[in-house]
Amino acid sequence: MQEQGFQVDPRPLVSPEQEEPATAGDPQDVLMPSLRLANDRIDAYEQKLEAIKHVQEEALLEKGSQNLLNDISSCRVKAKNVLLAYNALNKRLLRQTELEAAALLAGTSLLKVTAQDYQYLESGCEQFIQPAVSSLKPPEPSEVRTLYQEEQTVRKAFEQADYSKVIDLYSSLPLAEQQRPSFNSTFLYAQALMRSRREAEARKVLVDLLADIRAKDQAQWEVRLLRLIGDLEFGIQLYDGARDRFEEMVRMHEKMKGTREWAEQQLAALSRGYKGEEVVSYAALLKSYLGYSAERDGFSVVEQAERYIEKFPYSPAASNVDALLEDARRKANAWLDAVCARIDELAAARKFQEALLLIERIPRGILPPDKQEILRRKNDELMTAESISIETERLVQEQELQEAWNRGMTSLEGKQYDQAIEIFTSLLSSPYESKAKARIDEAATLAAHDDRQRAAELFVRANRTADLGSRQKLLLASKKLLQDILIKYPQAGLSEKVERNLSRINEEIRLIDPALLTTPTTVNGAFVQEENLPAEEAIQKEEIFNN
Repeated sequence: MQEQGFQVDPRPLVSPEQEEPATAGDPQDVLMPSLRLANDRIDAYEQKLEAIKHVQEEALLEKGSQNLLNDISSCRVKAKNVLLAYNALNKRLLRQTELEAAALLAGTSLLKVTAQDYQYLESGCEQFIQPAVSSLKPPEPSEVRTLYQEEQTVRKAFEQADYSKVIDLYSSLPLAEQQRPSFNSTFLYAQALMRSRREAEARKVLVDLLADIRAKDQAQWEVRLLRLIGDLEFGIQLYDGARDRFEEMVRMHEKMKGTREWAEQQLAALSRGYKGEEVVSYAALLKSYLGYSAERDGFSVVEQAERYIEKFPYSPAASNVDALLEDARRKANAWLDAVCARIDELAAARKFQEALLLIERIPRGILPPDKQEILRRKNDELMTAESISIETERLVQEQELQEAWNRGMTSLEGKQYDQAIEIFTSLLSSPYESKAKARIDEAATLAAHDDRQRAAELFVRANRTADLGSRQKLLLASKKLLQDILIKYPQAGLSEKVERNLSRINEEIRLIDPALLTTPTTVNGAFVQEENLPAEEAIQKEEIFNN
């Protein structure tokens, strides 16, 4: 049976004096979103190319108009170019190890590729693609989370200094009827309220928690809660309530020297007069200390305590202020050390922009001059290192682009035209774009002329062979070469000539078997491969496809 009231469990309890974890924060890395975008578009364009290929084959079988075939071929080339551009960009992004270089890519190359993407989408090519029917999967059953699991998320949020999240999570804990959260979670909730400057709400939660602890005779926590509530009431100037808490502490712990001394000094401070500057200043210090959040407050509590000691050196609470100052300085130094360590970690990973953003987000007003100087020096070091890194990356990229250009030219000169087209297409979103476009057109023209010449040679061999099976294979192979020219190299300007050549070949195929004109280019169920054709006979130099 679930016990009513605050549930006390054996998990460690965060004490009022627990040091707040120092977190530096992680600015969002632009590299992963860019990679995700590139990968998503690669997948999309692979699907588009498959769909266009299917439409193309159907159009050829159904003898679609030449204008339709040209439009489909043009769309296929556009889609392939976009795919190659995204593939090239993806490879370059994967090689990035430094944030600024990735950001530059996102600002230049990525924008160019996405612009090319938009041009394709707005070109009307999508009309050729039949929409795929996607199957709908039933939603996965939502995971049923226990109170213990949810309270662990509260603890995790507190450890990350995300106090607004602590408050939200605590407020939505899955509680059964008459069930209340554990002592630990409620105590963390109260601290989150204090550090969110919601002191009045925190006081109510702590007072209820104290009452519940007393009802369960858990005296080990009673004194801590009394002190925390007393200090909080002092801080928000509920002086009568604070006096009652400290007097009770003195009565309860006459033999506990440390606790008694703290309470007695707090009572002595209250005896100076509630409206006096000394008491009001001390109340403000207590309030700031109890609500301390490192990222928001930095060294401000330290400086506030130092000003109080300087102004009121003979305050009856002087030793208490010294203790607060020492603890506040320890927390602030731990926070700044963690920030500097994070900056160094980012710099080592060449994530200079993230490190600079981390420094920029720290308000200078929460740092004393010597600490500001530490961050200023780190800022200068990061800017210098970033400049060197950017220049190095630029030189590396220039070298990579030049090497890619050289590979493309080698492929072009070696008559590896398809490979050359692929390499030059990868350079379209680079400073080599205009030259690459010219080489792509050149490679396509040369490839189309070579394929047309090979098709002519196969046609001649077909007309000279007496074997009907060999003749059929040769004619179909010649036809496939010509069809591929229309699909792969529409910019070569040979469409009209190739169409006339195809008509001539179709006439010859019809004489063998008219059914072959409405089926794919296969023989005995196998696609025609040029390397599997009958041995080539001597062919005299003559123009077969003159027109």
